[in-house]
Amino acid sequence: MASPKRLILAGIATLVIGLIISFPARVAYQWFAPGELKLSAISGSVWRGAAAQGFAGGVYLTNIKWGFRPLGLLTGKLQFATSSNPASGFLDADIALGAGGSVTMSDVAAAVSLAALADAFPLSGIEGDVTLQFEELVIQGGVPIKATGTINIANFVSRYLSATPLGDYRAEFQTADDGILASVEAVSGVLEVAGTIRLTPDRNYEFVGQVAAKPNAPLSITQQLQYLGTPNSRGQREFRLEGQL
Repeated sequence: MASPKRLILAGIATLVIGLIISFPARVAYQWFAPGELKLSAISGSVWRGAAAQGFAGGVYLTNIKWGFRPLGLLTGKLQFATSSNPASGFLDADIALGAGGSVTMSDVAAAVSLAALADAFPLSGIEGDVTLQFEELVIQGGVPIKATGTINIANFVSRYLSATPLGDYRAEFQTADDGILASVEAVSGVLEVAGTIRLTPDRNYEFVGQVAAKPNAPLSITQQLQYLGTPNSRGQREFRLEGQL
């Protein structure tokens, strides 16, 4: 027969486990959520729950859902399977929370318009439809420090060059010793583009490459490219964009 002491300890353990399993998501959000995460109409537990809408890194999301992945504990991280809907499109990813506030996203699949990212990436005069496929994306202090995956932009429009779509473009990302590198190329359209994006841990970025108008490009685009300087023997002009996130 179990002693009263053991029964009391078993009861306390059961209570603690029950509280952990059913810990309300809204309470965890109030206590632990980082400033860049804003959620409303939160329901469920911290282990499996949902929020009607919110902002993550400046991106507006709806139908936010998450579920705990216990196997993530084997790597020392709290891991969750998540799904949500930006203003147009979808975002699915496994998200792991690590030491020091790092966030590791894996199996990332998303489709979104550039307009839906305007608050997070204020690039005026830019439009298009974005699809993402990332095996890994690690964010530390709000800055990506590791990335393996691709971004495709379809029906890309730059109001500085033309009011009509310029074509489709692709960027392949990989992690380098000094940050993140991406090779960029034109898949189709009226421009030939080849370049490299570099993002360093100190938030600086640069996009360097060459661009040329194809024979079917509108005259207005050809005239705008002349401001980039003298072309090389293949008709390509160099360009450079620099800044800080």
